Amino acid sequence: MFSFSEAKMAGPGYIILNVMRVFNVIALLLIAVASMIMLAMTLKTSNFFFFDGVSHFISCGIALFLIVSETGFFQGYFVRNWPNFGPEAGFTYLGLAMIALGFDILGNLNKTATSQENLGLPLWREVIAAGILSSLFGLFNIILTYVFSNSKLGISGRQVRGQGASTFPKNTPKSNFSVSSGSMHKSEGLPTYNTRPSTPEERTRSKFGMKLPARFSRISKPMPTNDDQFAKWEDRSSPVVPHVQRPPTAQHPALHPPEPSYNSSRYSEVSNMTRF
Repeated sequence: MFSFSEAKMAGPGYIILNVMRVFNVIALLLIAVASMIMLAMTLKTSNFFFFDGVSHFISCGIALFLIVSETGFFQGYFVRNWPNFGPEAGFTYLGLAMIALGFDILGNLNKTATSQENLGLPLWREVIAAGILSSLFGLFNIILTYVFSNSKLGISGRQVRGQGASTFPKNTPKSNFSVSSGSMHKSEGLPTYNTRPSTPEERTRSKFGMKLPARFSRISKPMPTNDDQFAKWEDRSSPVVPHVQRPPTAQHPALHPPEPSYNSSRYSEVSNMTRF
């Protein structure tokens, strides 16, 4: 792929591609006319006129569709439904379609209904010229797409044809440009640096190393208590026998274990003998 980054190459590309646009429209118009001529002759002389007629009618419709894409009308429709023929695409698919139409026109000249004897020399020349020009211009479109485009910058051949030299950025130092939202804007002057904090917030940030404004959590006031909501927990009445109350929890035996007795011993003592 031949790519370039100099804007001076886009100027000749703008002229060449717009001249090629005129040639494309002329070749596609010849394809549409040749398809109608072969359709008329097929209906007149061929036994399978229906199928041949439909194929010629489709070729004519495709040629008219490509003419509309080249004239620049209904660009929103092409962007939404046919992006390969939209203003942001190249000419590769256009060239392939024109080559296919040209070969189809030339291939139909071998049939009896569209031979030189049935068409006549003037119409036969028009048909063969349409096929040759469409095939050649289709090949030129593919070549020019790879010449006047830059995949690294995301610039296609149709963009060069529509905008010219303004499509490519100028060769300036990279530090003088700031890239934002897909475009390059030149920065005027040198960048400035503020070494000393001027506001109290900046001084606080430079001292403690955190960004301001800092969010501080607020501690709420003590919430008012409702003694009535805890009254049911203080009721010591039995759920089975309401008039019998349980003892206070603080006097529960589990909270007051008995103290160990040191008078007991694991060994038995003889009453009539001393220990020594």
